[in-house]
Amino acid sequence: MFPYTPVKSNTMWPFTSILLIVVGTFCHRLGLGGVHAQSFVTISTTSGDLRGVEQDGVILFKGVRFAEAPTGPLRWEPPVPFLSSTTQNATVLSPACVQQFGFATATLIEFLFNNPQDPPAENEDCLFLNVWAPSPTSSTKKPVVFFIYGGSLAFGTASVPLYDGTSIALNQDIVVVTINYRTNVFGFPGAPDLPLEGNNLGFLDQELALEWVKLNIANFGGDPDQITIMGQSAGGFSVSGMIIRHPVDPPFRAAIIYSGDSPDTTPTSAASFTSFNNFASAVGCGEIVPGPLRLECLRAVSAADIRTYTNGASSGAFEPVIDNITTFDDNIQRIQSGNAARVPFLTGNTQNDGTLFTIGDTNLTAFLNSSGFTVDGNVTADVVRSLYPGQNDTDVIADVFRDVSFLCPASLWTAAFVESGISSVFRYEYGAVFPDLQLFPNAGAWHSSELQEVFGTYNASTATPNEVTLSKTFQTAIANFIKNPDESPAPNWPKYIPGNLTQTLARLAYVGNVETDNFVQAVTSDSQDTPCTLWDALLD
Repeated sequence: MFPYTPVKSNTMWPFTSILLIVVGTFCHRLGLGGVHAQSFVTISTTSGDLRGVEQDGVILFKGVRFAEAPTGPLRWEPPVPFLSSTTQNATVLSPACVQQFGFATATLIEFLFNNPQDPPAENEDCLFLNVWAPSPTSSTKKPVVFFIYGGSLAFGTASVPLYDGTSIALNQDIVVVTINYRTNVFGFPGAPDLPLEGNNLGFLDQELALEWVKLNIANFGGDPDQITIMGQSAGGFSVSGMIIRHPVDPPFRAAIIYSGDSPDTTPTSAASFTSFNNFASAVGCGEIVPGPLRLECLRAVSAADIRTYTNGASSGAFEPVIDNITTFDDNIQRIQSGNAARVPFLTGNTQNDGTLFTIGDTNLTAFLNSSGFTVDGNVTADVVRSLYPGQNDTDVIADVFRDVSFLCPASLWTAAFVESGISSVFRYEYGAVFPDLQLFPNAGAWHSSELQEVFGTYNASTATPNEVTLSKTFQTAIANFIKNPDESPAPNWPKYIPGNLTQTLARLAYVGNVETDNFVQAVTSDSQDTPCTLWDALLD
């Protein structure tokens, strides 16, 4: 999915311009087709007696409300826990939160990401989660994975086929939880009308959902003391935030980030409120001084009218603000000093994480200037080319985006974890390329192309035998980490030690190696990091 990738520089690229293609348009998912016998099952929770379904060895509960509807007077308020003792239907996926698709690329994004044949409904009342668990439950509690989707913190939902947890629950004997959280102006308004610490509402939604899991997951057969938080892209950025803001007694025991480690960012300034102020003016509340009265005016605007504005040409991006409660501007230093969750950690990126975001870019100088990757204007195209020898400018541009947004942050985070004394750190680079996933020119192992292999939701009608095998192999390796994060997740996958004297970077499935005993190739730990000597100035 779309990353949310802030950079320390004088110029930041607008993340609404970042393009994501998610394999969410596939109709035929592995193990999800056909009609299967099912029965109803009820589990008691703080949200009420949930009526879900037991089917093919999995119990599934969809659309479980964990917070009161964030509408009316609760719009732009921290989430309020939903408590009930009545029976709740939990057999249907919930609506997505209200989405913001960047105006310039909306058609392509919605076509490739938002299931145009059957797009998820959208509603401001959207704070629901889903649970898949092995059936029958046993007295031995099972590990739990808590997944956060990406989407630039502007769009995304757990209610798409890509994130169906059936395969993981059934094949790996793990409880799977996916959640919705507020995005764009609803979740990250950047509003001067609110207390600074009241702006990152989407992160508060995620925290409340995790609290719900801690309280209730044992009733589904899950172990509340064996929760691994996992996120991709902006979901990985969200996992980064959880790691930083829980230095003591974290409500999870391990963390996984796919292409989303958070670099250090610039502090909040007056410019952080520009998008919200422009939005207020556009919907008819601009004449009111920022504060309670303007919020009252804005809360009276319909969600549909807000969506029309935020998906239009004049809307800006809505981003998290640094509040030193949910987000910080010194993440790396906090990890190094031990002022972050001290848990086992697995992270990495795809080999071609940048191709998706640089489609059509061929002018390296123009790209560097527009992206803010010039390190205060001191980096020229020739300097950058020297870091990527033998490549044409199109490929250099894609690799620069990959390195600044994903690879170098992963390098910084894993090194900081190891430096802080955490021994169970694993770093990877994913290189699998399959014909049915080459959805745009020069795609390669593109951003988010690993997710359907992890979830086992690849397109069964087009996947090659190698893709089917890799899905089982990669999913098992991730599950092994979730089950025992202190041990190697796969043969030949060593714990990460930074530097050029060790071979601990796991390159995954680079040359058609998809079997359990060969899909990891351990290479020199910093072999991919040479350009980071330049780009780290933007990130730390």
